[in-house]
Amino acid sequence: MPRATVSPIDPTLLEPVLRPRREASLLPREAFFDPDVLAWELERFFEHSWVCVGREEDAPDPGSLFTATVGSESLLIVRGEDAVLRCFFNVCQHRGTQLVTERTRASNGPLICPYHSWTYGLDGRLRSAEHMSDTPGFDGASCGLTPVPAETLGGWVFVNVSGTAGSLTSYLGDFPDRIARHRTGDLRRAGRREYDVLANWKGLSENFQECYHCPTIHPDLVRVTPYRSGRDDETHGPWVGGPMDLAPGCTTMSWTGVTDRPPITGLPAEDRTQVHYYTVLPNLWVSLHPDYVMTHTVSPQEPGRTHIVCEWLFPQETMAADGFDPSDAIDFWDTVNRQDWEACERVQRGIGSRGFRGGRYSGMEDTIHWLAALFARSYLEGRIVRADQVGIEIELGR
Repeated sequence: MPRATVSPIDPTLLEPVLRPRREASLLPREAFFDPDVLAWELERFFEHSWVCVGREEDAPDPGSLFTATVGSESLLIVRGEDAVLRCFFNVCQHRGTQLVTERTRASNGPLICPYHSWTYGLDGRLRSAEHMSDTPGFDGASCGLTPVPAETLGGWVFVNVSGTAGSLTSYLGDFPDRIARHRTGDLRRAGRREYDVLANWKGLSENFQECYHCPTIHPDLVRVTPYRSGRDDETHGPWVGGPMDLAPGCTTMSWTGVTDRPPITGLPAEDRTQVHYYTVLPNLWVSLHPDYVMTHTVSPQEPGRTHIVCEWLFPQETMAADGFDPSDAIDFWDTVNRQDWEACERVQRGIGSRGFRGGRYSGMEDTIHWLAALFARSYLEGRIVRADQVGIEIELGR
């Protein structure tokens, strides 16, 4: 049964978050610790929204597939014989057995239930069900896998478990315009790291959108990007963020700040001196660099535990060049990630202290106030709302 759309947090505790930044307070403690709040979020924020579950290249050939969990649901994303990518609930229609348990599978024919061998085509239709011919009224045509809406954008695969979020483009608003010039659909993965972080997913999302902490915990990062250079783009979708400048002489984000890799083809001059950081609710962080794109996909496991997958995407022509080596970018950001995770875990522990009375936002935290207000308004509305529908005056800063 769907959970009630009424806010899982007392609206009087959310009201201070929705004040202008100079007067606002942080999200209340319940947002980071209450299991009932997380259960509500998993349904209303994740199952009822478009959620990024992977890349098209995760199922490149007919018969290949990958699995994903969104909210409480296990899903199959399958490349059909017609090359179309489809999503189904990962459950056999006979006795409810989970069909696939591995994360990925190469091209290997139809889907066969490991319990009683009911067999499904790559389009989800039931092909065979032995010993069912004497069952009155059994209609194999009505026993196919249950489909889940799936769409792609820029090489990413999005699904909407509830089927109630409208089209992907209508949900994302103007976000596709922000990434178009980086040709993300033509990029391919050159690296992947997975992390299990002992912190709430919203606190991690807030950390991604501020650099107030950068001089303290990211000494290598601030050498290649001025930490006060961040700005916010105007937004008409469920996303926030904007650009930061590279330091003079820098051409990428790495240990040295320079690279022999060419910029992504077609980037205008201003994008060659900036990195754009976007949080797309509920679970995708996108970092657009001059020569590569980095993403984080976020999956809450518990109120205080989050699984994060970080991937690095490069142009195919760059990857095909002699001597291609993405390790400067991957190792750099792996270090920065781990510095962030340690900081966020300390925050998670500290928020739980009876000695913490709740802080205020500095002039360096306009973006995370906007993000917190977006969460607060979404609690009240029972769904992820657009950032321009928060209902407060936003100072476009960082």
